[in-house]
Amino acid sequence: MVAPRTLELSLDHIQIALNYPPCDHRPDGPHVDGHRPGQRRPDSFTVLAAIYLVDEQQTQAGNLWVWPGSHLDHQRLFQQRGTRALLPVSGHSTMLDPPPALREQVPVLARRGDLLLAHYLLGHNIGGNTTDRVRRIAYYRLGCPGHEARWEDTFLDAFVEYSPVRRQLAS
Repeated sequence: MVAPRTLELSLDHIQIALNYPPCDHRPDGPHVDGHRPGQRRPDSFTVLAAIYLVDEQQTQAGNLWVWPGSHLDHQRLFQQRGTRALLPVSGHSTMLDPPPALREQVPVLARRGDLLLAHYLLGHNIGGNTTDRVRRIAYYRLGCPGHEARWEDTFLDAFVEYSPVRRQLAS
């Protein structure tokens, strides 16, 4: 996915995400991690890796919701408005005026032990949990060596660190 580069685990970016029931919620907009008001620059990485610790094979099980293609929508947003555009809105692109056009969100359905790999710029959010159990996901933020030096480039060109993906899309 990132060859000839490699991925490294940052111990600063490990998270156990819990979603306790009851929570009847459908997210109305996505966010991109690492954007908070007052920061000098966004805190970014290359790949979000999620390991599902419980089954999420139905909606309203605390699912992660994603906006397909939003990594490219966010790339366009950063090209037009600058790489710090999401800092004032804590990474919530739909809070911008005007907000970017995004596709309809979809829940991620997964089984315990599944691995999800997502582009850093993919818009995502948490959904409701009306089951009788806590949703648990272990999130790891992975970065290519040297990412810190080229973080702005990765916002302006979503495939800077994904050469094999770029080649596949071009063929």
